[in-house]
Amino acid sequence: MSGLREKLGRLRSSGSSGVPTPPTDTTASAEPVEALEKRTIQTEVPELSPEFQQIGVELKQNEAGQFLLRTIEYPLPYRHGKHELTDLLECASHLSAIAMRQNRQNQPETIEPRRLLFLDTETTGLGVGTGNVPFMIGFGYYTDRAFIVEQTLIRNPGEERAMLTYLLEHMKDKTHLVTYNGRTFDWPVLVNRFILNGWRQSGQEPGHLDFLHPSRALWRNTLPSCRLSMVEEARLGIQRGHDVPGSLAPALYFQYLSDGNASHLHGVYAHNEKDILTLASLSVHFGLLLSGVPDPDTIQTTEGEELFRTASWLELHGVTEEAERLYALLSGMDDDVAYGSGWPLALAARHKRAGRHDRALPLWRKWAEIAENSAVPKLDAHVELAIYYEHRDKQLLMALTYAEKALELAHRRARLHSDAAKRKEEKESLQHRVLRLRDKVSRERK
Repeated sequence: MSGLREKLGRLRSSGSSGVPTPPTDTTASAEPVEALEKRTIQTEVPELSPEFQQIGVELKQNEAGQFLLRTIEYPLPYRHGKHELTDLLECASHLSAIAMRQNRQNQPETIEPRRLLFLDTETTGLGVGTGNVPFMIGFGYYTDRAFIVEQTLIRNPGEERAMLTYLLEHMKDKTHLVTYNGRTFDWPVLVNRFILNGWRQSGQEPGHLDFLHPSRALWRNTLPSCRLSMVEEARLGIQRGHDVPGSLAPALYFQYLSDGNASHLHGVYAHNEKDILTLASLSVHFGLLLSGVPDPDTIQTTEGEELFRTASWLELHGVTEEAERLYALLSGMDDDVAYGSGWPLALAARHKRAGRHDRALPLWRKWAEIAENSAVPKLDAHVELAIYYEHRDKQLLMALTYAEKALELAHRRARLHSDAAKRKEEKESLQHRVLRLRDKVSRERK
């Protein structure tokens, strides 16, 4: 993918939906320009307060005006949580599988660490409409010797265009944005602000690596939530200590606008900075998973549900060898507690689709045993065993035994559920199976 600046020279059509193109002719469209002029008139502002200077914030100036900038440099190697950020230099290419799916590409996309922009915004609201303003845009990137975090901030609406101009300058040689829910939130919010500030939409959108979706695929059933703060603590070993929640950022910004005390924003800066570092660490985590060399300690201590989700996710992204290793590991598990989560049935179904009934049978048998001793039994394993013994192993008595047990469990479960119609249909189907099998067994004995 070429640099985003190169794309700005292409497709100058306002009807396309790509990256923004800075306006070069301020007379091209009267109404937007009038609005733009009102927004970009520079008013006299006070000197930068000591509260800003205390955390390294500087006043920046470009052709579009003023804004505030804070820059933090993390010399490499640098560890954030359990991952060295330099590890991304070795495994970044494996993230191509995620980029292909998220960007709907048929060909692998080149992922090079120095051409990634790790992006996180702090906004005045939660929606993606035009009234939501990103008052802080934080982004990180790799250089030869460091990981750099830059945080821009506006003190009034007249500084927004200068901030966006600075962001575009940093996007010009980047191929992908790395975010957490950025495809549906951060980027659409920014696109709206570009348009309102006079830019046209043009060319192809930047590539996306949005790690919210892989996180949900792996951890939606094993973590209380897939918020970034939860993921980083539970799976990346990152302890923030005192941290300003992102939900409080708008209120703290408005408090700063009200009284001019920049100390209200110190926690917002720290929160945004850590989010960007976590995006880099999460990139390493998924890069290592997709490279087939996940952390062995993590694999050994991970519960079955997450191992199954990980294996399914790896298989989906073409890492079949590592996926098969995890599937084999799961097939050998003997943990009654783990069976309560439901992954063994999903794993057995996967083995069945692959024609590996030898691997599916132990899982069905184990699940059937647990179901018979459960207060709210599930019938799936009994039904699958009845089907297997009738149609593949040709042991009709065994098939009938499992079908009759499934019908018994169905009667027990019907007493516990209010969905009478569904339970009636379930029982009728099992009754039909039992009668058919009894007839087969009777005819076989004659």
